[in-house]
Amino acid sequence: MHYIVLDLEWNQPISWQSAAYRKVGDRLIFEMIQIGAVKMDENLNILDTLSLPIAPTCYLQIHPRIRRMTGLGPEELAGAPAFREALEEFAAWCGEDYVLLTWGCDDISVLHQNVTFFECQDIPLAPICDIQALFARTHELKERPSLRSAMEKVSIEPDESMAFHNARNDAWYTALVFQTLPDPAAATEFELQPKELIHRQRKTREKTPATPFPTAEAALESETALRPACPRCGRILTLDGEYVSQSPDKYIGIGKCASHGRMLLRLGLREEEGQILLRRSVVPATHSHIAYVHTKQFQAKKMREEGASAPGPERPGSAARSSMPFEI
Repeated sequence: MHYIVLDLEWNQPISWQSAAYRKVGDRLIFEMIQIGAVKMDENLNILDTLSLPIAPTCYLQIHPRIRRMTGLGPEELAGAPAFREALEEFAAWCGEDYVLLTWGCDDISVLHQNVTFFECQDIPLAPICDIQALFARTHELKERPSLRSAMEKVSIEPDESMAFHNARNDAWYTALVFQTLPDPAAATEFELQPKELIHRQRKTREKTPATPFPTAEAALESETALRPACPRCGRILTLDGEYVSQSPDKYIGIGKCASHGRMLLRLGLREEEGQILLRRSVVPATHSHIAYVHTKQFQAKKMREEGASAPGPERPGSAARSSMPFEI
């Protein structure tokens, strides 16, 4: 039996209002443009690797963010096979007795949607199991780590010649992490099921119910403020600097999601019955949002360096409202 670690890269519409997306709609949210894989024997010795570029047929223009991340553009995909031919080649390379493995649950959903859209259900593939879930259980982690974080935890250094977000490279790194697990066969306990990918129903705004705190300081230091979630995938965002005050009862910041980019974070404070109620909202950030928040962060830093105290949290009241168009 072989273990085959799979990683995928995919393109997306330049715009959800584009003619290309309107033509196919939610039947194809992401179009695969690369299959990467590593084949290992039952003792986890690496036997072979595979990199298959795939020519897009729906989203012909590669999204700029995808090109920056993957390095794949029209030149790299020129002459590549279409999806069916690439999938047939991958299935033949896998052989017959194997287990498919991926890092996390994203790849299986994209693969399933592409298989359905291009009517390739006749090409047999083994069930796909989740190395990330097994790694988290093995190391008793409360949250599932990113591939980079897992590599750091087990002291695997990335190769300077192998950039992340290349399907074969990411499959290679995932295979190295898999080799560190004491019971690799347990990965079969984490068989994945694809999720339906629908853009028009995808959540783009997240609002929390009002949470009470004794003081404004406690509210701003709470998990609600410091551990916001991406409204699209639910992952915890990385704060891009500090929150900045628009008024005594309104704070804004920027958070980063590895999959969905920067988000605008809004905190609203309200005093009620001697307590401070905190509400949080998260929406995709525009360039204007990011520039505004970064400017305010820079100004606050300069004030601290010059010895002036930046405004801290006050008791919410009838403060002047910001003139920016993205208030809470």
